[in-house]
Amino acid sequence: MKILVYGETVEWLKQARSISEILDGELYGVISSRELSNQATRIFDKTYVFEGVKYEPNTYHKIIQEVSQKIKPDLTIFPSTIKGRTLAGLYAGHLSQPVITDVIDVKRDDQTLEMSRLVYGGGCIAKIRLTLPVTACIIQGAFKPSDKQVNGEVEYLTSIGKELIWTEFKKREYEGIPLDKADIVVAAGRGFKKKEDLEIVKELSTILNGAWSVTRPLAADYGWSDTWIGISGVIINPKIYIAVGISGQPLHMIAVRNSKTIIAVNKDPNAPIFSEADYGVIGDLYQILPRLLEKLRKK
Repeated sequence: MKILVYGETVEWLKQARSISEILDGELYGVISSRELSNQATRIFDKTYVFEGVKYEPNTYHKIIQEVSQKIKPDLTIFPSTIKGRTLAGLYAGHLSQPVITDVIDVKRDDQTLEMSRLVYGGGCIAKIRLTLPVTACIIQGAFKPSDKQVNGEVEYLTSIGKELIWTEFKKREYEGIPLDKADIVVAAGRGFKKKEDLEIVKELSTILNGAWSVTRPLAADYGWSDTWIGISGVIINPKIYIAVGISGQPLHMIAVRNSKTIIAVNKDPNAPIFSEADYGVIGDLYQILPRLLEKLRKK
């Protein structure tokens, strides 16, 4: 079985290696960075590298098509991000293949794949059986990154046509440790009354050498942050997740369930998050967090 991967981060490439191990497949990658190629050759059996091309969906997907024609993959995977889903749609449409998004698990049975994907906004999981070839968008963080290393080949693509459209792609910038790499994450929910109060959360995450974020309403509706934790935002799996003023709605909890330990602070004793938390503190966050910070500052 041949698997083709498009990716731009080492973490995602290692997750793709994990998928190839599950499916017992040969792993091929196409990346847009020479700097990433040194690490990619230890992850992919063969890496195709192109560079010097600004991101534009039609241009990128044609480059991926060029690689696809060389290897004829049974499965092509993209990260289930805005960029990944855009490229996957163009790629699969060109090849008249089915494309499955928001995939969280995959199994193989001869020439059939069974994929599990999130539906109804993450409230349910659907299982779909497909015959090969197929294209899929995998939710980052759904698979544990593989540490297996190989001695792969590399080929640099030179026959790239002239770009007709020029665009600028700006990566989202994080303050401090990225959420998906932090061992400790502190998050704020609608229990906070105003944006300035998030400084308490920021200070707590700094003392714990962790990362901080908010729930979707605080970011998308109130504009208090550029990122949020949730099925439509960032999926995390830290050692400790501290949820402050968060009720625990399904779309949020799906994104944090891989956390080793969940600690919840909420004044509502009936908040859904207490049914999933390892430790729960019932009380006003404006009284609890200042006291917690005071104790931590002394240490």
